[in-house]
Amino acid sequence: MLLEIELEDAQVKKSLDQAARRLSQRFRIPGFRQGKAPRRVVESALGADVVFEEAAERLIPQALTKALEQEELDPVAQPSVEITGREPVTFTATVPLAPVVELGEYREIAVAKPESEYSEEMLEEQLLELRRQHAVLEPVDRTPELNDRVTADVRAEVDGEQILDQPGAEFHLREGAVIGVPGLSEKLVGVAVGEEHEIPIDVDEDWDDEEVAGKTVSFTVTIHDVKSEELPEPDDDFAMEVSEEFETIADLRERMDSSLREQTDRQVDEQFSQAVMQAVVERATLEYPPALVEHEIEHMRQDFARQMGQDPATFLRDSSEQVDQLLASFRTQASERVINTLVLQHVAEAEDIQVLDEEITADLQQMLTSMPTQDSEQTAQMLEDEGIRANVQARLIRERTIERLQQIALANHEAGVTDDVTDDAEDSIENDEGETPENAEDSADSDE
Repeated sequence: MLLEIELEDAQVKKSLDQAARRLSQRFRIPGFRQGKAPRRVVESALGADVVFEEAAERLIPQALTKALEQEELDPVAQPSVEITGREPVTFTATVPLAPVVELGEYREIAVAKPESEYSEEMLEEQLLELRRQHAVLEPVDRTPELNDRVTADVRAEVDGEQILDQPGAEFHLREGAVIGVPGLSEKLVGVAVGEEHEIPIDVDEDWDDEEVAGKTVSFTVTIHDVKSEELPEPDDDFAMEVSEEFETIADLRERMDSSLREQTDRQVDEQFSQAVMQAVVERATLEYPPALVEHEIEHMRQDFARQMGQDPATFLRDSSEQVDQLLASFRTQASERVINTLVLQHVAEAEDIQVLDEEITADLQQMLTSMPTQDSEQTAQMLEDEGIRANVQARLIRERTIERLQQIALANHEAGVTDDVTDDAEDSIENDEGETPENAEDSADSDE
């Protein structure tokens, strides 16, 4: 919400006089005792802008607070202020108000849970990759074959400009492998060693490297040596080489099978959760202030800085193309998080999802068992810390809300309910200035 505020001249004059007195106490004004110089003298000595800025630091917040009280507004974040005039003094305040969420008929969602993609072929591929990690490379006197490792000088040009010059490069010739671009690996099979070869590669239009997408890359390759990949047999000796905890190849395969099944199950659960959330969001109508997105971006920036071992106060503050791309990805994720969080909060209220104090304590105690040993006093402090308990409560409510939505989606799907809501959720999601998430990102820089 945008407020336009004009201050009374008498109020401004009084504030300017007070500001001049404060400045004359901090700065020595020739010919006057501290705090006694008239405003016109202070303005002459320090500048009228300095006096105005000193006055505005107190005058504007006071006027804004009064305006918010008069309009009975309760901002969810600090309003942004822009002074628009001096005679009279006027300013605008963009006030981020509480989001408005209408869930729609979320109890009508119908979503099928995806089938697990686990297969025996996946296990064999993973075992093959593990064998490759323990392979022995033997020099051979022949032309390269698939799965050989070669050493070669590689250059590449696009439109007459060199984009790669890598002498002595080492790489495996895997089917479908990408060496700069797809297709080069297969074309090196059977070429003569020690000779320079010109190899053109036509790159697909949809290749993710814009520099070469849809163009012909001209490679110049000279292979110097070839090594054959000798894989270990998948037997008990190999299993023990992988880890001392395995005595037989059956033990190793059992562990790999269990891990792979867990991994694919997690992927299925994540896909299902995302599909359910999408179905709920598509039915919802939201209005929210861009300040919520900016706040989330700041959290993401600080978390990322800590993961990188950098100072959160300065990390990603500089502008560069790489930084801009990273922050753009943050903005996309932050917008999705804000929308999902708002929707889940309102679903939790509608479904009356609660978490008992003893459940929070039990969850914390379980979490503490996996942490480094702490004394009883530290444990007690963590169990009673209101901030920690609030975070646990929010997480448990979120998990139970998602679980409840999944139950609804599965039950409706099994009952044959057809969810005919359009896939275009963005038409019903706006911030408080009437923008969809995409153009909200552009205006979110104003933080309001």
